[in-house]
Amino acid sequence: MTGRQNATVNRADCKTSSRDAAILAVMDGLQVQWLLEPDALDLGTASEFAIEAIVSAVLDPRPSPLA
Repeated sequence: MTGRQNATVNRADCKTSSRDAAILAVMDGLQVQWLLEPDALDLGTASEFAIEAIVSAVLDPRPSPLA
């Protein structure tokens, strides 16, 4: 198995827990930023972007460029 294949397999093994943790972490961070500077952040748009990116990575996993 190549490094890229291994990275894809490893990412597939932890889809649910990693996805859930990532979404919660992003939402917490965005909410803190919004509380500190409400006018500097469109919370809805930023949340939508982050969730779509995370879900897309889960549904269509690709090798990590960091692997």
